[in-house]
Amino acid sequence: MVSRQGQGYTLAVANPKGGVGKTTTTINLGAALAENGRKVLLVDFDPQGHLTAGCGLKALYTRSDFSLADLILRGTVDQIKAFITPVENFWVMPAHVSLIRLEDELVVQRAGETRLKKVLEALNADFEFCLIDSPPAVNILADSVLLAAGKVLVPIQAEDTSIRGIEALEAEMRELKDILDANIDIVAIVPNMVTSNSVSQRVLAELREKRPLLEACWNTMAGVQIRKRVDLAKAWHEGKSIFSYNPRCDVIDSYRKLADFVCQMSR
Repeated sequence: MVSRQGQGYTLAVANPKGGVGKTTTTINLGAALAENGRKVLLVDFDPQGHLTAGCGLKALYTRSDFSLADLILRGTVDQIKAFITPVENFWVMPAHVSLIRLEDELVVQRAGETRLKKVLEALNADFEFCLIDSPPAVNILADSVLLAAGKVLVPIQAEDTSIRGIEALEAEMRELKDILDANIDIVAIVPNMVTSNSVSQRVLAELREKRPLLEACWNTMAGVQIRKRVDLAKAWHEGKSIFSYNPRCDVIDSYRKLADFVCQMSR
């Protein structure tokens, strides 16, 4: 059992830029960790609820008796735990439409940034790994996720705009360090939707050249890349991981390598 003061290893999957494979990475990394016999909790704190839908739990997103925002603000962890749902070989804490207003609520709450941290510490005590699907934004809700996790995995897309998302995330982390003295580390950069075409490879090469952080992360991870595969999108639409949807898909090996890396980081 991975333990850190009685808590599981918590990792935020984050990038302020949307459309980079954040949700797909969270689901399939979770499935890969669970395949290794790890007890894994996926937490959907993206108000859009994409992970919730991608795990086949869309009905919970609008359920009238599940006002997740209110439960978080009240810190009623036992009631939140009641909605943790087994999916395949892992567990999911689904999002709810009420998260859309949670940002405004956190702004006016005393120590609003710490509310999620207290809830997550209670939730992940029963799990070895907790992966959080973060909102694709720079706001107090995204800040709260970063503060709660302390460790960040950053999916990127092999395109020219990818550098902007990383720069925005690094600026957000610096601000949290300056204002709240919070130490938040990027532990991995994961290129998603990678193709063999010259544009994709050129962009990845330029990103590594411009950002030494990327070079260090990719070297540590032995260059793990998630190739573009239609089955990944199909699996999400079916509410399944790629492991369940198509166990023969070649990207599964990359998710397994990523899971091995995360296991090493958690020791």
